[in-house]
Amino acid sequence: MKDNFSHSATIFPVKNIQESIVFYTQKLGFSKTFDWGEPVSYAVLKKGGVNIHLSTPDSFNPPSSEHCSLYIFVYNVQEIYEKCLSEGVKILNAPETRDYKMTDFDILDPDGYLITFGNGG
Repeated sequence: MKDNFSHSATIFPVKNIQESIVFYTQKLGFSKTFDWGEPVSYAVLKKGGVNIHLSTPDSFNPPSSEHCSLYIFVYNVQEIYEKCLSEGVKILNAPETRDYKMTDFDILDPDGYLITFGNGG
């Protein structure tokens, strides 16, 4: 019997959806594939197999990076790191091979969400 699960999406509540769309599309290279509302209150961004949904809640409480994070597996972590450097993205640390056998680095998005890019091997 085929598994009933199809796919998933991370949903980040954001303070300023237009600023977040610009960050993810222009600085990280995502494409906006959907938006909803006038003004826009929900958007879907995609790059490869990674989907990030953004929403503007009625009230916004800044996230705690200890509890709101996303790990994105990539093929070339150094390439992503250099792109983030050139785009002025807030980088928390340089790529490093960790004891869990992944080479990764962390950034913060405009709302304080921790995003880690990494690859194994």
